[in-house]
Amino acid sequence: MKNYYDVLGVNEQSTSADITKAFKDLAKKHHPDRGGDKDKFQEINEAHDTLKNSQKRHDYDTMRKFGNANTGGAQHPFFNEDIFGDFFSGFQGGDMDFNTSFNFTRGPGGERIFRQNRQPRGNRNVQVRMAVSIKEAMTKSEKTINYKLPSGREEFATVNIPAGVQHGVTFKYAGMGDDSIKNQPRGDLMVIMSVLDSDGYTRKGNDLYTDKTIDCFQAVRGHEFNLKTLEDKIIKVKVPSGTQPNTILQVKGQGMPVHKTIGIRGNLYVKIHVLIPQLSAADLKKIKDL
Repeated sequence: MKNYYDVLGVNEQSTSADITKAFKDLAKKHHPDRGGDKDKFQEINEAHDTLKNSQKRHDYDTMRKFGNANTGGAQHPFFNEDIFGDFFSGFQGGDMDFNTSFNFTRGPGGERIFRQNRQPRGNRNVQVRMAVSIKEAMTKSEKTINYKLPSGREEFATVNIPAGVQHGVTFKYAGMGDDSIKNQPRGDLMVIMSVLDSDGYTRKGNDLYTDKTIDCFQAVRGHEFNLKTLEDKIIKVKVPSGTQPNTILQVKGQGMPVHKTIGIRGNLYVKIHVLIPQLSAADLKKIKDL
């Protein structure tokens, strides 16, 4: 097992502040962008991630103390690697479904044996995705979804969608998840929003993007056209004379409503495509003779 205290150059009596300071100093020294070693930098990060958290540090200290007991630092002959592998996968980001506790018993020769007790943690949260179009996300609304619990039972929920909701936002509905384990609190329902492009518009943050094709004469002379927004409003967009193909025009304040604000909106950007007519040989000759 790695000695994370040695990695950071601290000891078991070091405070959280000491550990963080040591980590920052070493991270600056070994950062790959500054020519440092990538593996060393990763090792430093692992050590800091474990020791900065009081619970992780406590569990790690327990494992060091008993996992190496009576062997002078070598692995104990009755030490169960699978158990420790499961444990580490839990606190390095794995989704453990159990509360974990530890105890020690004696082997046939009096050796200390490490054991792990695992008990069900409780009912799980249930995740579902809800798809809405950009147009639907323009205004506050409600939608009803149906979803299945791990038991297979179908449930329904009404989701309140705020105006300007962003793609990937998750809404939590407490007590509407898994309930298969009796006498345990019910899990939560987690609704993840997927906001999809629609009606010729795409979205980047709070800004909207669309396209408009005009002919070359309109581009040369200048032009004004009507554009239907996602809210079914008609706005006028002016094209300056001499506009070049792929010019992007900005229409301020016609983008998405900014979530949790009043009256603040992003911008609308219109990409102009210029249609060049196909001319016959006779037309080309006339132009040449001008």
